Amino acid sequence: MRTPPARARLGLLPKLTVATIACCVVAFSAVPASAEDNVDTTDPTAVAALVAEAAPDSAQPVDASSTGTAFETSTADATTTIPLDPERPIEVRADVAGRQISASITLPDGLDLDAAEAAGDGTVVYPSSSDASVAVQTLESGDTRVQTVIPDRDATHEAAFGMEGFRAVIDSSGNAGFVQDGREGAFVPVDAAWATDAAGAPVSTHYEVQGDRLVQIVTPSADTVYPIVADPTWGWRNAAWGLTLSRSETASIKDYGSASAFCAALAKNQRVAYACGIWAGYLQVQAATANNRRPKGCLHLVVAPLPGAISHTHC
Repeated sequence: MRTPPARARLGLLPKLTVATIACCVVAFSAVPASAEDNVDTTDPTAVAALVAEAAPDSAQPVDASSTGTAFETSTADATTTIPLDPERPIEVRADVAGRQISASITLPDGLDLDAAEAAGDGTVVYPSSSDASVAVQTLESGDTRVQTVIPDRDATHEAAFGMEGFRAVIDSSGNAGFVQDGREGAFVPVDAAWATDAAGAPVSTHYEVQGDRLVQIVTPSADTVYPIVADPTWGWRNAAWGLTLSRSETASIKDYGSASAFCAALAKNQRVAYACGIWAGYLQVQAATANNRRPKGCLHLVVAPLPGAISHTHC
């Protein structure tokens, strides 16, 4: 066979290269920015299976029994009423440091949620045909897990939760929770935020305080596979009773001496034992942080059952 001249052989190379590049460009352009798994997020059974697979721990929900207008769950530490109507709050009655409290958790606004339905494992689902759905579980520990199931990239990726009579707080270490209004009241911690996509990959998420509400914000990547399950969990088993300082009390703790004196007075008044030598230094640092905020903040001090923890709140 006759070999083509060099110019002819070189002439073939650009055509082959352009064709190859064009092929590759078409192939990579066909890859979507994000993918979706075929999960019906309006089906309570499908949602329950999805959240069971997404949860980062082995905690199991307890059974939910219907009363006709709500679903009720009960554990040794908490009794929870989850209403059929998504406009009504979830009611929790729990024991905190030997005192009974009642708390109401409001669901995020604007999700166009339908009436609640219960799946076989006890998960109560508020489906939405146009936006994120919500799945509520009472865990065996008594804690309340409220999961937002985000169906696609166009759906809401922020969920704001409130507690009637409480205000959301995030302390200097990034720990979130709700402090009861008033001088003395309960502090209910909220577990660290998490979000998982349909492929089991973690999705970036964090909490912010907006007014009195705790907002979970989910930030997907180009590789995120929908639907996403995102979760705050109210930790009733770790709830505590505490004291919220006023603006003037927080401002008065300016040095180690004033912090020590305040600690001694608090221990005497509340009849608890503080290791004031160490704790006073911690109190002083937290008070300085609150005083340097703009606007200035106040402190909530845990008194029982484990004295010492401090959270920041607005005044």
